[in-house]
Amino acid sequence: MNNTPSGVPTKLYPDLVGPGGLVEALARAMPPREHCVELLTPVEGFDPAVAACCARGEARFAVYATNREEREFRFEISSDTGWPWGAFGSTPDVAVVAAILHAWCGGASIHRLRRDWPFLADDPLDAAPPGRVVSTAWRLTLERSRVIRLGDAELAEALYAQPTLRVFFPFPSHGQFSLLSSTADPFHEEVPRVRPARDNLWDVVTPPSRQAQTRVLGTRLTAHEAAALVAANVPVGSGPAIEGGWPTDPSTA
Repeated sequence: MNNTPSGVPTKLYPDLVGPGGLVEALARAMPPREHCVELLTPVEGFDPAVAACCARGEARFAVYATNREEREFRFEISSDTGWPWGAFGSTPDVAVVAAILHAWCGGASIHRLRRDWPFLADDPLDAAPPGRVVSTAWRLTLERSRVIRLGDAELAEALYAQPTLRVFFPFPSHGQFSLLSSTADPFHEEVPRVRPARDNLWDVVTPPSRQAQTRVLGTRLTAHEAAALVAANVPVGSGPAIEGGWPTDPSTA
């Protein structure tokens, strides 16, 4: 789903309101006589007011202001080979984005960018501000970003539509979709997971554990039915997901 909100949240992004949106805001923040913003183009599937990208050969610099809860300019920089995992960043300051874009347009390598702006990361979730790893993972999942592992789009949307499930870390893998209680290894899974059945239908099963075998809670469900069943079987006291690995019990190590 490339379903970004229409218009600009004026309270969060007053500098993006009006003709030109994000591109004009970056232009105002650029050094004098810098024409890099003239190379910015829309991002397919996104409102031009809140997303733009710039190409340099095979490399790409994309900027998004799609967070409607908090002010955030999120950007992704791919390598010269087009490989999407280059550098990622997040900042509330459009001038910081403009400075990095200016350096990148001038030929700066990803190595140099990461040296000059140490908050840049080589993983989009490592670049998420503290407290926003889960929401960033969901946003990238729903936007169908190429920089994060993706599961079935309809199922992802159905799971996200359940408010009780949004606090868990989305983790699709091998056709299945898990909702984890930690965002890094060691992962912890206590919420039922969804696995594919035939004919675009889904089964819901309890997560595997040392204490109990997996149980089937529902079979051959639509995406919305599966999501509702998962939400109805969230264990009491579970969530929200913690950022980082799940604490290990020394007695079981």
